[in-house]
Amino acid sequence: MTELLIIKAKESYYRFTDDGYLPCEMNKGSVFPLEQVDKAKRLCAALQQDGIADASLIKLTIIEEPYVER
Repeated sequence: MTELLIIKAKESYYRFTDDGYLPCEMNKGSVFPLEQVDKAKRLCAALQQDGIADASLIKLTIIEEPYVER
């Protein structure tokens, strides 16, 4: 099992680059291991300061298992 953090506001997730950030779909969003929670909190706070008040940290839990077609 893997746990990652992602930042979400309403229906958008966020991708962070050296130039800033962009709203995107989940599969394009920036993810952070739990060890980088402080960095994720800082980025989330920066979004809130930019007026995206509902930005929040979301924990993703990934479980690997074989794919079985049904």
